Amino acid sequence: MNYWIIFLTGLTTGGISCLAMQGGLLASVIANQKGEELGQGKSKQGLMELDALDWLPAGMFLLSKLVVHTIFGFLLGALGSVITLSLEARLAFQIFTVLFMLATAMNLFEVHPVFRYVLIQPPRFVNRWIRNTTKSKALFAPMVLGAMTIFIPCGVTQAMEVLAINTGNPVMGALVMFSFVLGTSPLFAIVGVATAKLSERWNKWFLQIAAVGLIFMSLYYLNGVLTVINFPINWQKITYLVTTPMSQIGDDNLVEVVDGVQKVTVEIKNNGYSPKSFTVKAGIPVEMTIKSDGVYSCALAFTFKQFKINEFLDPVDERVVRFTPTEKGMFTFSCSMGMYTGVMKVI
Repeated sequence: MNYWIIFLTGLTTGGISCLAMQGGLLASVIANQKGEELGQGKSKQGLMELDALDWLPAGMFLLSKLVVHTIFGFLLGALGSVITLSLEARLAFQIFTVLFMLATAMNLFEVHPVFRYVLIQPPRFVNRWIRNTTKSKALFAPMVLGAMTIFIPCGVTQAMEVLAINTGNPVMGALVMFSFVLGTSPLFAIVGVATAKLSERWNKWFLQIAAVGLIFMSLYYLNGVLTVINFPINWQKITYLVTTPMSQIGDDNLVEVVDGVQKVTVEIKNNGYSPKSFTVKAGIPVEMTIKSDGVYSCALAFTFKQFKINEFLDPVDERVVRFTPTEKGMFTFSCSMGMYTGVMKVI
Protein backbone atom coordinates (compact mmCIF):
# COMPACT_ATOMS: atom_id res chain seq x y z
CA MET A 1 0.00 0.00 0.00
CA ASN A 2 1.56 3.32 -1.11
CA TYR A 3 0.38 5.90 1.43
CA TRP A 4 2.41 8.62 -0.27
CA ILE A 5 0.28 8.28 -3.41
CA ILE A 6 -2.86 8.41 -1.25
CA PHE A 7 -1.54 11.59 0.42
CA LEU A 8 -0.84 13.20 -2.98
CA THR A 9 -4.35 12.26 -4.13
CA GLY A 10 -5.75 14.14 -1.14
CA LEU A 11 -3.43 17.07 -1.78
CA THR A 12 -4.62 17.44 -5.39
CA THR A 13 -7.91 16.11 -6.76
CA GLY A 14 -9.17 14.93 -3.38
CA GLY A 15 -8.68 18.33 -1.77
CA ILE A 16 -10.49 20.15 -4.55
CA SER A 17 -13.35 17.65 -4.63
CA CYS A 18 -13.76 17.64 -0.84
CA LEU A 19 -13.59 21.43 -0.67
CA ALA A 20 -16.45 21.66 -3.16
CA MET A 21 -18.54 19.41 -0.92
CA GLN A 22 -17.48 20.40 2.60
CA GLY A 23 -16.00 23.88 2.25
CA GLY A 24 -19.39 25.47 2.85
CA LEU A 25 -19.49 24.05 6.37
CA LEU A 26 -16.16 25.62 7.29
CA ALA A 27 -17.10 28.93 5.66
CA SER A 28 -20.44 28.92 7.48
CA VAL A 29 -19.01 28.51 10.96
CA ILE A 30 -16.29 31.12 10.39
CA ALA A 31 -18.81 33.60 8.97
CA ASN A 32 -21.06 33.09 11.99
CA GLN A 33 -18.20 33.62 14.44
CA LYS A 34 -16.94 36.71 12.66
CA GLY A 35 -20.49 38.05 12.56
CA GLU A 36 -20.64 37.74 16.32
CA GLU A 37 -17.29 39.50 16.74
CA LEU A 38 -18.39 42.39 14.56
CA GLY A 39 -21.70 42.55 16.39
CA GLN A 40 -19.82 42.85 19.68
CA GLY A 41 -17.90 45.82 18.33
CA LYS A 42 -14.42 44.34 18.19
CA SER A 43 -11.95 47.06 17.22
CA LYS A 44 -10.74 47.25 13.64
CA GLN A 45 -7.13 47.15 14.85
CA GLY A 46 -7.87 43.95 16.72
CA LEU A 47 -9.54 42.52 13.66
CA MET A 48 -6.53 43.25 11.47
CA GLU A 49 -4.13 41.30 13.66
CA LEU A 50 -3.47 37.67 12.73
CA ASP A 51 -4.02 35.92 16.05
CA ALA A 52 -4.80 32.41 17.22
CA LEU A 53 -8.53 32.95 16.75
CA ASP A 54 -7.96 33.20 13.00
CA TRP A 55 -6.27 29.79 12.94
CA LEU A 56 -8.34 27.96 15.53
CA PRO A 57 -11.61 27.46 13.55
CA ALA A 58 -9.85 25.91 10.55
CA GLY A 59 -7.42 24.04 12.79
CA MET A 60 -10.09 22.47 14.98
CA PHE A 61 -12.24 21.66 11.93
CA LEU A 62 -9.33 19.83 10.30
CA LEU A 63 -8.14 18.10 13.48
CA SER A 64 -11.63 16.81 14.23
CA LYS A 65 -12.06 15.69 10.62
CA LEU A 66 -8.70 13.90 10.65
CA VAL A 67 -9.36 12.07 13.93
CA VAL A 68 -12.89 10.97 13.00
CA HIS A 69 -11.90 9.75 9.54
CA THR A 70 -8.91 7.87 10.93
CA ILE A 71 -11.16 6.09 13.43
CA PHE A 72 -13.65 5.40 10.63
CA GLY A 73 -10.87 3.96 8.47
CA PHE A 74 -9.91 1.67 11.36
CA LEU A 75 -13.51 0.44 11.58
CA LEU A 76 -13.77 0.02 7.81
CA GLY A 77 -10.66 -2.10 7.75
CA ALA A 78 -11.99 -4.20 10.62
CA LEU A 79 -15.64 -4.58 9.66
CA GLY A 80 -15.75 -3.85 5.94
CA SER A 81 -18.92 -2.76 4.18
CA VAL A 82 -21.06 -3.57 7.23
CA ILE A 83 -20.64 -0.01 8.53
CA THR A 84 -20.75 1.96 5.28
CA LEU A 85 -23.57 4.46 4.87
CA SER A 86 -26.25 3.94 2.25
CA LEU A 87 -26.67 6.41 -0.60
CA GLU A 88 -29.94 7.59 0.97
CA ALA A 89 -28.20 8.36 4.28
CA ARG A 90 -25.48 10.32 2.50
CA LEU A 91 -28.08 12.33 0.58
CA ALA A 92 -29.94 13.07 3.82
CA PHE A 93 -26.82 14.59 5.36
CA GLN A 94 -26.16 16.51 2.16
CA ILE A 95 -29.64 18.02 2.46
CA PHE A 96 -28.83 18.91 6.08
CA THR A 97 -25.74 20.75 4.79
CA VAL A 98 -27.91 22.71 2.34
CA LEU A 99 -30.34 23.72 5.09
CA PHE A 100 -27.51 24.66 7.46
CA MET A 101 -25.89 26.96 4.89
CA LEU A 102 -29.21 28.58 3.96
CA ALA A 103 -30.01 29.20 7.63
CA THR A 104 -26.53 30.66 8.14
CA ALA A 105 -27.08 33.03 5.20
CA MET A 106 -30.42 34.14 6.65
CA ASN A 107 -28.71 34.73 10.00
CA LEU A 108 -26.02 36.88 8.38
CA PHE A 109 -28.72 38.87 6.57
CA GLU A 110 -30.56 39.22 9.94
CA VAL A 111 -33.79 38.09 8.29
CA HIS A 112 -35.34 36.83 11.55
CA PRO A 113 -34.07 36.17 15.10
CA VAL A 114 -35.00 32.49 14.75
CA PHE A 115 -32.00 31.96 12.46
CA ARG A 116 -29.64 32.79 15.35
CA TYR A 117 -30.22 29.24 16.52
CA VAL A 118 -28.06 28.05 13.62
CA LEU A 119 -25.06 29.12 15.71
CA ILE A 120 -23.59 25.95 17.17
CA GLN A 121 -22.94 26.61 20.85
CA PRO A 122 -21.32 24.39 23.48
CA PRO A 123 -23.68 22.77 26.01
CA ARG A 124 -24.17 24.79 29.20
CA PHE A 125 -21.94 22.55 31.30
CA VAL A 126 -19.18 22.93 28.72
CA ASN A 127 -19.68 26.69 28.66
CA ARG A 128 -19.28 26.81 32.44
CA TRP A 129 -16.11 24.76 32.19
CA ILE A 130 -14.49 27.00 29.58
CA ARG A 131 -16.23 30.30 30.34
CA ASN A 132 -12.94 32.02 31.17
CA THR A 133 -11.46 31.56 27.72
CA THR A 134 -12.37 33.56 24.63
CA LYS A 135 -11.44 30.57 22.45
CA SER A 136 -14.35 28.34 23.44
CA LYS A 137 -16.60 29.13 20.48
CA ALA A 138 -13.66 29.05 18.10
CA LEU A 139 -13.07 25.48 19.27
CA PHE A 140 -16.47 23.91 19.67
CA ALA A 141 -18.48 24.67 16.50
CA PRO A 142 -15.69 23.87 13.99
CA MET A 143 -14.93 20.68 15.91
CA VAL A 144 -18.55 19.52 15.65
CA LEU A 145 -18.81 20.31 11.93
CA GLY A 146 -15.42 18.77 11.20
CA ALA A 147 -16.65 15.51 12.70
CA MET A 148 -19.87 15.75 10.67
CA THR A 149 -17.99 15.73 7.37
CA ILE A 150 -17.83 11.95 7.68
CA PHE A 151 -21.52 11.91 6.71
CA ILE A 152 -21.08 13.99 3.54
CA PRO A 153 -18.03 12.49 1.81
CA CYS A 154 -17.02 13.60 -1.65
CA GLY A 155 -16.62 10.96 -4.31
CA VAL A 156 -12.85 10.69 -3.89
CA THR A 157 -13.32 10.18 -0.14
CA GLN A 158 -15.76 7.38 -0.89
CA ALA A 159 -13.18 5.79 -3.17
CA MET A 160 -10.69 5.92 -0.28
CA GLU A 161 -13.28 4.33 2.01
CA VAL A 162 -13.63 1.45 -0.44
CA LEU A 163 -9.84 1.14 -0.48
CA ALA A 164 -9.84 1.02 3.34
CA ILE A 165 -12.44 -1.76 3.24
CA ASN A 166 -10.38 -3.72 0.74
CA THR A 167 -7.31 -3.67 3.00
CA GLY A 168 -9.07 -6.05 5.39
CA ASN A 169 -6.82 -4.65 8.11
CA PRO A 170 -7.91 -2.05 10.71
CA VAL A 171 -4.48 -0.39 10.99
CA MET A 172 -4.03 -0.18 7.22
CA GLY A 173 -7.59 1.12 6.85
CA ALA A 174 -6.85 3.84 9.41
CA LEU A 175 -3.62 4.77 7.61
CA VAL A 176 -5.43 5.04 4.27
CA MET A 177 -7.97 7.53 5.64
CA PHE A 178 -5.35 9.38 7.72
CA SER A 179 -3.05 9.85 4.72
CA PHE A 180 -5.86 11.01 2.46
CA VAL A 181 -7.50 13.47 4.88
CA LEU A 182 -4.09 14.84 5.88
CA GLY A 183 -3.46 15.53 2.20
CA THR A 184 -6.70 17.51 1.88
CA SER A 185 -5.88 19.67 4.91
CA PRO A 186 -3.62 22.39 3.40
CA LEU A 187 -6.31 23.60 0.99
CA PHE A 188 -8.93 23.70 3.76
CA ALA A 189 -6.50 25.58 6.04
CA ILE A 190 -5.83 28.22 3.39
CA VAL A 191 -9.55 28.72 2.74
CA GLY A 192 -10.36 28.86 6.45
CA VAL A 193 -7.73 31.45 7.36
CA ALA A 194 -8.38 33.46 4.20
CA THR A 195 -12.08 33.58 5.05
CA ALA A 196 -11.28 34.80 8.56
CA LYS A 197 -8.94 37.56 7.35
CA LEU A 198 -11.23 38.68 4.54
CA SER A 199 -14.02 39.02 7.07
CA GLU A 200 -11.81 41.38 9.08
CA ARG A 201 -10.27 43.41 6.27
CA TRP A 202 -13.59 44.10 4.58
CA ASN A 203 -15.86 43.72 7.60
CA LYS A 204 -18.39 46.22 6.24
CA TRP A 205 -19.21 44.03 3.25
CA PHE A 206 -18.08 40.60 4.29
CA LEU A 207 -21.26 39.36 6.00
CA GLN A 208 -23.42 40.25 2.99
CA ILE A 209 -20.94 38.75 0.52
CA ALA A 210 -20.59 35.61 2.65
CA ALA A 211 -24.37 35.24 2.87
CA VAL A 212 -24.77 35.50 -0.91
CA GLY A 213 -21.93 33.03 -1.41
CA LEU A 214 -23.51 30.54 0.99
CA ILE A 215 -26.84 30.80 -0.82
CA PHE A 216 -25.18 30.00 -4.16
CA MET A 217 -23.22 27.12 -2.59
CA SER A 218 -26.36 25.69 -1.00
CA LEU A 219 -28.20 25.84 -4.33
CA TYR A 220 -25.24 24.08 -5.97
CA TYR A 221 -25.36 21.30 -3.35
CA LEU A 222 -29.14 21.08 -3.62
CA ASN A 223 -28.89 20.65 -7.39
CA GLY A 224 -26.46 17.80 -6.73
CA VAL A 225 -29.07 16.02 -4.61
CA LEU A 226 -31.80 16.64 -7.22
CA THR A 227 -29.49 15.26 -9.90
CA VAL A 228 -28.66 12.07 -8.01
CA ILE A 229 -32.34 11.31 -7.26
CA ASN A 230 -33.30 12.16 -10.88
CA PHE A 231 -35.71 14.91 -9.85
CA PRO A 232 -37.83 16.08 -12.82
CA ILE A 233 -36.19 19.52 -12.70
CA ASN A 234 -32.46 20.02 -12.26
CA TRP A 235 -29.78 22.13 -13.89
CA GLN A 236 -28.42 19.30 -16.03
CA LYS A 237 -31.79 18.50 -17.62
CA ILE A 238 -32.51 22.17 -18.26
CA THR A 239 -29.07 22.59 -19.86
CA TYR A 240 -29.61 19.50 -22.03
CA LEU A 241 -32.94 20.81 -23.32
CA VAL A 242 -31.60 24.32 -23.96
CA THR A 243 -28.37 23.30 -25.72
CA THR A 244 -29.70 20.37 -27.76
CA PRO A 245 -31.64 21.27 -30.94
CA MET A 246 -35.23 20.03 -30.89
CA SER A 247 -34.59 17.96 -34.00
CA GLN A 248 -31.86 16.01 -32.20
CA ILE A 249 -33.60 15.39 -28.87
CA GLY A 250 -34.32 11.68 -28.75
CA ASP A 251 -31.94 10.89 -31.62
CA ASP A 252 -28.51 11.91 -30.30
CA ASN A 253 -26.14 8.98 -29.81
CA LEU A 254 -28.82 6.33 -30.33
CA VAL A 255 -27.40 3.11 -28.91
CA GLU A 256 -27.23 0.17 -31.33
CA VAL A 257 -28.99 -3.10 -30.55
CA VAL A 258 -26.66 -6.14 -30.71
CA ASP A 259 -28.21 -9.58 -30.24
CA GLY A 260 -31.26 -8.07 -28.60
CA VAL A 261 -29.23 -5.96 -26.15
CA GLN A 262 -28.46 -2.23 -26.26
CA LYS A 263 -24.74 -1.94 -25.54
CA VAL A 264 -23.19 1.36 -24.46
CA THR A 265 -19.81 2.24 -22.96
CA VAL A 266 -19.45 5.16 -20.55
CA GLU A 267 -15.88 6.32 -20.00
CA ILE A 268 -15.09 7.96 -16.67
CA LYS A 269 -12.71 10.90 -16.92
CA ASN A 270 -11.34 13.27 -14.31
CA ASN A 271 -13.75 15.95 -15.52
CA GLY A 272 -16.86 13.81 -15.99
CA TYR A 273 -18.34 11.18 -18.28
CA SER A 274 -18.18 10.43 -21.99
CA PRO A 275 -20.57 10.39 -23.71
CA LYS A 276 -22.49 12.97 -21.69
CA SER A 277 -25.75 11.92 -23.32
CA PHE A 278 -27.10 8.96 -25.27
CA THR A 279 -30.46 7.50 -26.22
CA VAL A 280 -31.91 4.02 -25.72
CA LYS A 281 -35.27 2.41 -26.46
CA ALA A 282 -37.70 1.38 -23.75
CA GLY A 283 -38.33 -2.32 -23.18
CA ILE A 284 -34.98 -3.50 -24.55
CA PRO A 285 -32.23 -4.61 -22.10
CA VAL A 286 -29.26 -2.26 -21.72
CA GLU A 287 -25.71 -3.44 -21.05
CA MET A 288 -23.64 -0.53 -19.81
CA THR A 289 -19.87 -0.85 -19.52
CA ILE A 290 -18.31 1.69 -17.16
CA LYS A 291 -14.57 2.20 -17.65
CA SER A 292 -11.91 4.24 -15.87
CA ASP A 293 -8.26 4.62 -16.80
CA GLY A 294 -6.06 6.67 -14.48
CA VAL A 295 -8.96 8.60 -12.95
CA TYR A 296 -8.77 10.24 -9.50
CA SER A 297 -11.95 12.27 -9.18
CA CYS A 298 -15.46 12.16 -7.78
CA ALA A 299 -16.63 10.67 -11.08
CA LEU A 300 -15.43 7.24 -9.86
CA ALA A 301 -18.47 7.11 -7.55
CA PHE A 302 -20.89 6.28 -10.39
CA THR A 303 -24.57 6.53 -9.40
CA PHE A 304 -27.66 5.79 -11.50
CA LYS A 305 -30.30 5.78 -8.79
CA GLN A 306 -33.29 5.25 -11.08
CA PHE A 307 -31.90 1.81 -11.96
CA LYS A 308 -30.39 1.06 -8.51
CA ILE A 309 -26.82 1.30 -9.77
CA ASN A 310 -24.20 2.50 -7.29
CA GLU A 311 -20.64 1.58 -8.30
CA PHE A 312 -17.34 2.73 -6.76
CA LEU A 313 -14.63 2.14 -9.34
CA ASP A 314 -10.88 1.97 -8.85
CA PRO A 315 -8.70 4.49 -10.75
CA VAL A 316 -8.20 1.80 -13.41
CA ASP A 317 -11.29 -0.37 -13.57
CA GLU A 318 -14.14 -1.73 -15.66
CA ARG A 319 -17.62 -2.71 -14.54
CA VAL A 320 -20.62 -4.01 -16.48
CA VAL A 321 -24.16 -3.29 -15.29
CA ARG A 322 -27.40 -4.47 -16.85
CA PHE A 323 -30.91 -3.07 -16.61
CA THR A 324 -34.06 -2.68 -18.68
CA PRO A 325 -35.66 0.78 -18.95
CA THR A 326 -39.44 0.49 -18.97
CA GLU A 327 -40.44 4.17 -18.81
CA LYS A 328 -39.78 6.88 -21.36
CA GLY A 329 -38.09 10.10 -20.32
CA MET A 330 -34.73 11.58 -19.37
CA PHE A 331 -32.70 9.93 -16.61
CA THR A 332 -29.58 11.43 -15.07
CA PHE A 333 -26.52 9.45 -14.02
CA SER A 334 -23.88 11.18 -11.94
CA CYS A 335 -21.19 10.93 -9.32
CA SER A 336 -22.54 10.55 -5.79
CA MET A 337 -22.33 14.33 -5.24
CA GLY A 338 -24.13 15.25 -8.45
CA MET A 339 -21.04 17.20 -9.55
CA TYR A 340 -20.37 15.21 -12.75
CA THR A 341 -23.39 14.10 -14.75
CA GLY A 342 -24.75 12.59 -17.93
CA VAL A 343 -28.22 12.09 -19.39
CA MET A 344 -29.80 8.93 -20.79
CA LYS A 345 -32.86 9.55 -22.97
CA VAL A 346 -35.37 6.69 -23.19
CA ILE A 347 -37.68 6.76 -26.22
